[in-house]
Formats: sequence, C-alpha cells, structure tokens
Amino acid sequence: MELYPSYKIHEHDLDTSGLADVKFGKEMKIKEFRLREDMAFFNHGSYGTVPRRMLDIQIKYLLEREEHPDLWFRLTAKHYLDKARHSVAEFVGADVENVFLVSNATTAINMVVKSYPFQSGQAILDTNTSYGSVMNLCADFTSRIRPDVQRVCLQLDFPIESEDYIIQKYKEILEQHPEIKLVILDHITSPTSILMPVKKLVDICHQHGAVVVIDGAHTIGHLPINVKELGADIYTSNLHKWAYAPRGSAFLWYDSKHAGWILPENTSWQMGLALDKQFFDQGTRDHISLICARHALQFYEAIGGMDKIVGYTSDLAKKAKEIFVKEVGLEDVLPESLEAPGLRSVRFPTLPKFPCSESNVWSLHKALFGNSNVFGIIYAISGAYYLRYSIQIYNDLDDVKAIAKVIKDFLDSNI
Repeated sequence: MELYPSYKIHEHDLDTSGLADVKFGKEMKIKEFRLREDMAFFNHGSYGTVPRRMLDIQIKYLLEREEHPDLWFRLTAKHYLDKARHSVAEFVGADVENVFLVSNATTAINMVVKSYPFQSGQAILDTNTSYGSVMNLCADFTSRIRPDVQRVCLQLDFPIESEDYIIQKYKEILEQHPEIKLVILDHITSPTSILMPVKKLVDICHQHGAVVVIDGAHTIGHLPINVKELGADIYTSNLHKWAYAPRGSAFLWYDSKHAGWILPENTSWQMGLALDKQFFDQGTRDHISLICARHALQFYEAIGGMDKIVGYTSDLAKKAKEIFVKEVGLEDVLPESLEAPGLRSVRFPTLPKFPCSESNVWSLHKALFGNSNVFGIIYAISGAYYLRYSIQIYNDLDDVKAIAKVIKDFLDSNI
C-alpha cells in the first residue's frame, strides 16, 4: 500500500506454518517460547510471555520504523494500528469505531475514571478484591483529584462459597449507596482468581442507575468475550496476558451511548478530532506492541483457537488442583462455578515460621521457590497465604508434579 509517493510500507503477516502441528506442553514451550527449558513456570497471568514468532514480527516492525521514522509516526503506524483495531474488534464482537488500543487495562480504567462526568456527592464503587492499582486509583481520585466524589469499597469475604453471596453483597451496597454512579467490576479478580458473575452484576448495577466498567485484564484469550452481549458500558482487557501479544497491549471498548466523555490519557495534537486520532497521537510513543495485537490473534487461532486452548488449560488446571489438594495439603477455596479456566488459587495451611502479612510474602516466596526450577506467585489475602497458578499451553503434567513436589517438601519442613 502506498501512503507516500517515495515510500511503500510493508504488509506483514505472521508466519503460522506448522503451528497447528505443535503439541501443547513441553514441545510447545521448546519450539515456540523462550522460557527456560528446565523451568516449570506458573505465573503467565502476571506478565505473559511472548512467543518466538511474535518476537520475530515485533522486530520486523522495529526495523521498518527505523528505515523512515518520520513517515512511520506521521502515516505508517496509524495504518498498521487501524488494522490491529479491526482484528481486536472482530475478536470481541465489537464495532471497530468503539475500540481503541491502549498500553494496559490499568491505563484504560484511569482514562474512564478521570473522564467520567461525576457530579459533586456522587460515588465510585470498587471492591477489596479489585486489582491493587485500581484500588489505588479510586483512593487517589476521590482524595486528591475529586475530593467531592466518594469512594465506596465493597468488602467481599474470601474464600467465597457461592455466586449468590457475591450477588447479594452487590445488591446491598447499591441499595445502601444510591449515590454510586460508576462501578468498576472485575471479570476475573487478579490475586483471588474469582470468575465473577459479570452479566448478572451488570444488570443489577444498571437497575440502580450505575455505569459499569469491566476490568477484564485476564479475559481476552482466556474466556469467550462478546462485549455487546455482556451488556456492560465499558470493557477493557490486556492482550499481553492470555492472547500472546507483546507487552503492553490492551483494548478499551465503550458503548456508543457514552461517546463524548471518554478521552485518552493525554491531550495532544489531535484534540477535538476523531477519537481514533486522539488515542493514536498522545506524544511520541512506541506503538509496535499495539500493532502486534493483530498478529497475536493470528497466532492464537493458528495454534487451535479458543476451544482447543481453553480445553487444554482448563483440564490441566483441574488436575493441578486435585494434586495440590489431595497430595500436597493445600486447600480448595472456590466452587467450580467461580473458577477461571486457567487461573486458579489454593490456600496454604498456617506457616508458623512465616506469619501472614504482605511484608512477608516475598520472604516466603524466596524460601519456597528461590532454590528450585519452578515459579508460581503467592499472595497474602484475609490472613492466609495463597498460591495463584496460571496454566498455559506450554505447561504439562510434569510441570504440575514438579511444583507440587517443591511445595510439599517445603511444607513437610515448615509445619
């Protein structure tokens, strides 16, 4: 395609040859990822890891950009970004004019909260299971930026026994606080890995006159998403976690009825023009991770797509939980209806040598995993330690047995 007479841009596509034949598990890890071969890695949910083929195409864009930086930022990058927006919009069942690519879900939620037209005395609702940066945003926004706006933080007792408990707690808080006008709702909670009943909660929030923004940081590539069918007002998700895009790559979608008040984080040269131009031009920045979202979805489909990927990860996650509970001595904490396919949590027994606190988490982590070839993530929640584990297409049962042995040996020596 020609955007400038003396410069013809490239039209890159991901090399997907042979991908459909690569077996999930160890073969996938060795052939398609750069993870250490001797490591059993169980924390894909935090930062993801970029497939080799995605790194290759990322480098192609980097080299193309440096061939003519001026035309890249003025013409080429926007062309590529629009193609990526179309791919993401199609994947999540959205109209492309309502989808924008941003660096991460935290950035998207900051944009929404700081743009929302609150009136004095109105309130924003988050929960004690919200992502930490989102909780900080709500606290900072209502104390420093808009002290005339209230923050209401719903307290959910963890572990959670049923979906009905969550629904009832939301009904109660919304009835008690009719001033709540914006609700931040997790699709899958981050530390506690709860699959929230979002469709039912969206309906309840709307019945009480609240706008709902869903923090779906862990969803795209992990769960089927159709943003229109969910009924939410605004949705955001990271592509660099479960959809194999480079970091940071995410999308923000909004229902058309909210056009006019959602704005990007920076005011720049395109102020007052179409939103796609405003979101694109926010100063000089690296757009390549966002551009690569299209190719990440090509990779995703080429290795088998949603049914194959989620079928594999969900099955292995269930087997892992059985081993953790029956053979290691960790505790199950959620009913199956509230468990995400590939992101789950189990509770440690009391560890006398490591009194439970946020400040002791990393000490426990180093003592448990520091001298091993396995890696998971530990959280301190409601007075107990939890292992949150992610299952990906490069994990297999041998990985599960490896981390189970490390944890069991540790518990045998520390209880």
